Amino acid sequence: MAEEYELNEIDDTLHGSVGSRLSLFARELKSRRSSSWHGGTALRLPKDLYDSLVIHPNGRWYRIWANMMFLWSIYSTFFTPFEFSFFRGLPEQLLDLECVQLVFLADVAVHFFLAYRDPHTYRMVYDKRRIALRYIKGSFALDVLGCFPWDAIYKVTGRMEAVRYLVWLRLYRGRKVMAFFKAMEKDIRVSYLLTRIVKLITVELYCTHTAACVFYYLATTLPPAREAGTWIGSLSLGNARYINFREVDLLTRYVTSLYLAIATATSTR
Repeated sequence: MAEEYELNEIDDTLHGSVGSRLSLFARELKSRRSSSWHGGTALRLPKDLYDSLVIHPNGRWYRIWANMMFLWSIYSTFFTPFEFSFFRGLPEQLLDLECVQLVFLADVAVHFFLAYRDPHTYRMVYDKRRIALRYIKGSFALDVLGCFPWDAIYKVTGRMEAVRYLVWLRLYRGRKVMAFFKAMEKDIRVSYLLTRIVKLITVELYCTHTAACVFYYLATTLPPAREAGTWIGSLSLGNARYINFREVDLLTRYVTSLYLAIATATSTR
């Protein structure tokens, strides 16, 4: 005689870290399916704030915006050392690029409406007050200071050299580039070895670029009467002499600085 067995449902009451995270993830998945979304997946209407919209970090439009800001962050990270060191000889066309700081200022405003995942409950937070407080306590100050037109403030304040050093605050935007490589290293669809190679090449290029800019800036810190004794003022390459190096075109000065940076890095033991 065949025996009959009955399977009873077992209530999952695991209190361990793995069980808790899995149950929270399941509940979050159910809440996503039952919630209503507006404008694709980019915007969600919070339950307690029906008259306002909060940007979802996984939304299509925000991903486009984040990718655009990633490209601008690469530009800002490389251009900041160049702008600081070659400031006195930059063409007006390059100085006009200072208006790009308005894009980063807009990104600051976007972060006040950007939802985030709570690190303790693993739930998305859509409360605007909590979002704003979290951003203000985080990177808000550095983001805003990086948007200041420090070159214009430098001229207004009587060309105080200490003011121009604040332009280096914009290097904080490089965290977006670092976050990109971290995401690529965790992505199983991308070769980890290839990601590490590209990351290494990027770091080497950036360090060489920054060193070249710093070397040139050090040569400009001396009075004009003593510039002939600097590394670039005393340099002779063939028939070319750099005694009055400020009158040399910008590209030649930058390539010469790159040459010194590479030669110094490869010959130092």
